[in-house]
Amino acid sequence: MMTQVELKFRKMFGDDVPVADEFTLLPRYYDELMQGVPYSTWVHYIVDLLNRIDDAFKFQRVLELACGTGTVALEFAQRGHQVVGVDISPGMIQIACKKARKLGLSSRAKFYIQDIAELDLPEEEPFDLAVCLFDSLNYITDPNRLVKVFARTYSHLRFGGYFVFDLNSEYALRENLFDQDNLDADESKTTLYYYWRSHYYENKRLCRVDMWFAVKDEKGNFLRFKEIHWQRAYSIDEVRRMAETAGWDWVKVLDAYTYRPPAATSERWYFVLRRPKVMASQISP
Repeated sequence: MMTQVELKFRKMFGDDVPVADEFTLLPRYYDELMQGVPYSTWVHYIVDLLNRIDDAFKFQRVLELACGTGTVALEFAQRGHQVVGVDISPGMIQIACKKARKLGLSSRAKFYIQDIAELDLPEEEPFDLAVCLFDSLNYITDPNRLVKVFARTYSHLRFGGYFVFDLNSEYALRENLFDQDNLDADESKTTLYYYWRSHYYENKRLCRVDMWFAVKDEKGNFLRFKEIHWQRAYSIDEVRRMAETAGWDWVKVLDAYTYRPPAATSERWYFVLRRPKVMASQISP
């Protein structure tokens, strides 16, 4: 017997929903979908975390990897920083540029369409800080490509610069914490409905997330589509080996949004890496 949510899902989506590639149709609705996300709190956490780790560290130039529609990058720009955002989705970057113009931040924020594993920016100055948030690196399902992300990011930062990023833990993916929906939302206030269900493949450490969306227009008609997203679970030890292989100094890993070490039930981890302050060749034997 189907649950009430399953009945609502069947009524909303039926059996024949077109499937789109990851982040193709979604960008135009992304900010509405994520309107409850506390981006400003995330930026404050990163700034405070870096201050606790290294109170002498000052930064001006910020690189955001997998920046999406640019909300975090623009938060840094509003705080007076020069920012560059990079994302592989043209739709996301188009919206980020539009938001920067609307906020009058085009002189402080630039955006590029690039694969972060092949990062090659036409920037003359290195960055002081790089960030990659919202489990974007879990979408790098090939470990060899994640090593490339670490290497390419390293090459774009100054000596002594920091890289702060998060990852969903294997616990989060295994426990199906992606499973969520808003099919009970108030119909008079909601135009975007979603229904997400995930499955974790333990042997491959891959999580498949089937995401259904229904967008209601002014006439009450619905655009329905589905995207299938894949994330990979990485262990903390794996991440450390990859980062150190690329040359990074390992600084810290924390239970997200806290200053505590990770626990067995941590859903998200925050990592802090530092590019060494001098080249290895400059260190005296």
